[in-house]
Amino acid sequence: MNAIMSFSYETLAPVLKEYSHKIEQPLRALHPFYQERLANLAYKTVLEAGVEAPEKPDVCKEILKIFAGFDRETERLLYMSSYLGLEPWQFSDPSLKESRKLWSRKSKKVRRNIRRYLNIPVPEDAVEQEFNSRKVARAESYIVKKTESGKKISAYENAQYRKNIRRAKFNLIAKLIKHSSIDILLYKGFFLTLTMPSEFRKTSYEVAMAEIRDRWKKIMEILQAEGIVVLGVKKIHLHKDETPHIHLSLYCNPIHEGFIRETVWKFFINDEKHGDEAFQEIYDHDGALAYLLRDFCLEDDETFCEIKFIGLKAGFLTFWDHFYKRDYGNSKLSHLSNNRLFKARRLLKDREDLKNPASILFLLRAFAEPSLNEISKWHINLKQLTLTDEWTTLRIADLQFCIHGRQNILPKTRRTSFVNPEKRQLSNVFSILIRENQEGAITAIHPLRECVDRRFLRTRAELALCRARPPPKPSDTNDRFRIISGEREVLRRPV
Repeated sequence: MNAIMSFSYETLAPVLKEYSHKIEQPLRALHPFYQERLANLAYKTVLEAGVEAPEKPDVCKEILKIFAGFDRETERLLYMSSYLGLEPWQFSDPSLKESRKLWSRKSKKVRRNIRRYLNIPVPEDAVEQEFNSRKVARAESYIVKKTESGKKISAYENAQYRKNIRRAKFNLIAKLIKHSSIDILLYKGFFLTLTMPSEFRKTSYEVAMAEIRDRWKKIMEILQAEGIVVLGVKKIHLHKDETPHIHLSLYCNPIHEGFIRETVWKFFINDEKHGDEAFQEIYDHDGALAYLLRDFCLEDDETFCEIKFIGLKAGFLTFWDHFYKRDYGNSKLSHLSNNRLFKARRLLKDREDLKNPASILFLLRAFAEPSLNEISKWHINLKQLTLTDEWTTLRIADLQFCIHGRQNILPKTRRTSFVNPEKRQLSNVFSILIRENQEGAITAIHPLRECVDRRFLRTRAELALCRARPPPKPSDTNDRFRIISGEREVLRRPV
C-alpha cells in the first residue's frame, strides 16, 4: 500500500454511503485490492488539487468523480473482478469448460478496465497475478496425455507446444509475404508505428480498440478505392497503460509512398509530428519481422498481441493449415490444381534451402487482390513491376503487348495447352522472371512474337471466313437431318 494514503476504504465506506448509496453498493463488490487503490488514487488527487489535509468527505467526492468515468459494462460486472478461477478438481469437469472460458474472459476484461481507470500498471495488479498463477497451476496439474514411454503431458505443456507451432506458422507466412513483395513485385518496405490520441487513454479498453481498428479499416478502404495494392504484417500491441497502438510492416509500390503517407496522417494526426520515426523505410527486413513477432504467443498471458496479415485472402490461416498438413482433398484447396500444390509443397519442403520462397503464395493464389494472383498464370500481369531502366521498360512493354494480345482472344481462365508449343513456352516466362532474370525472359519470348502474331491473324481470318460463308443447303439424299423452322426433323432415306 502506498505511504501517501491516510484513509482505508473501510473507513471511507460509511461516508461514501451517505453521499450516494447507489454508487457505494456496486463498489462493495470490488476486490479489496482495487478498493484500496481507488481510495489511494482519490486521496492523491485531492492532494494534487492543493488541499493540504484532505478530509473524508473530500476523498469520497473524488471517488464519486472517478467512478463516474467507468463505462456501464464494467460497472455492471464489478463483481467479476474477484473471480480467480476454478479449483483444480473442477478444472477437468467437461460441463464447466465453456463456463470457465466465459468467466475468465469477463474477469480479465473487467480487471483490465479497472486498471485503466485507476492507473494501475499490469505488474502491480496483485489480483491478476494471482489469477494467472492459479491458472498455470491448474493446467500443470491436469494430465491430457501419456506417451508410450510413460511420460505424462500436462495441459500447460500441451498449450505451450501449440503456441510454439502457431508462432512458427506466423513467422513463416510473414517471411513469405516479405519475399513475395520484394523479390517479385519489387515493392518497398516501411515500418509504421501508429498511436491513439491522449483522450483514449481514459476510455475503456473496448472503445480504444474499436477506434484504432476502425481508423485502420478506413485507411485500407481509401487505398483500395485508389487501386493501390499493399501487403504487410500488422500487430496491435498495448502500451503500459493498456492503450492499443499499431506496429506495421507495410510493403507497397514506391510511387505510392506519398499518397499512403498522406492517408495515414489523416487518421493518425498525432503521429505526423514525428513522421520520420512513425513512418520509416525498412533496411533490415528480417529484424523488423522479428520485432513484430517477439512478444507473440509468449507464456505470459498478460501480454496482448494481435497479428494480422495485410493483402491475403480472408480465411487464409485455415487454408494454410490444410495445405501444410497435406489435406489436399479439403474443399478449401479445391480451386488449386495438383500441379500448383505439388510445386508449392516442393518449394516449402526444404526449410534450410528455400530456393524460391517468393513464388509460394503466388502458386497458392493466396492474395485478396485478383491481379496479384494472375501473375502465376501463363499470361503475366506486369502492371505491378516497377523498372527504372528505360530500355528494359520498353522491352517489357513489348512482352506485355505480346502476352496480352493473346489474352484478348483467349479467355483468361484458359489453362496452358501442351498441344500448342508457343503457349507452353509462354508459360515458362513466369518461372524465369521470379529467378530475377528478366532479360532472359525477354530473350526467350521475343522470337515467338512474330509466330504468335501470325497464328492469331490466321485464327481471325478463319473466323471471319466462317461468318461470311453461307450455310450449306440440306440434301434429301445425302443428309439425314434437315433444319425446318428451327427444329430438326429426321428424314428417311429413299427406298
